[in-house]
Amino acid sequence: MTHNNHNLSALIHQRGHRLTPQRQIILDALCALGGHVTVAELYERVHAQFPAIDRSTVYRALDFFGELGLVCAAEVGGAMVYEIAPGDGSGAHHHLICRDCGDVAHVPGDAFAALAERLRAEHGFAADVDNLTIHGRCRECAAPDGA
Repeated sequence: MTHNNHNLSALIHQRGHRLTPQRQIILDALCALGGHVTVAELYERVHAQFPAIDRSTVYRALDFFGELGLVCAAEVGGAMVYEIAPGDGSGAHHHLICRDCGDVAHVPGDAFAALAERLRAEHGFAADVDNLTIHGRCRECAAPDGA
């Protein structure tokens, strides 16, 4: 299975883990559905094709993929959503979510490196800025004419 030119199956094996048939099915479904998928959406897709896979298996697989840094989770619109992590190896993944129109924009992983460094320098605080979701207003909604 590849996504964004990354062989996720090979990454799992390289990290010393097995890719069980259930994990493969769930990973395939997540890749096919694209970004920002709820557990319910993923479960429906998987369960329709493979009724023996239950919801707890989907949760465990997502946790497993998350621990390996292959899947990112974020709260979008009040729901936890999952997507394949960016392939830059940084583990950093950020979202800007418009509170007016609901648009979700992705921000490069290094966008908050300066903030993390400033917090460390000024406050001695080692901030985890690898997975941020920031709510506000997008360019269109924040425009003076509202369009």
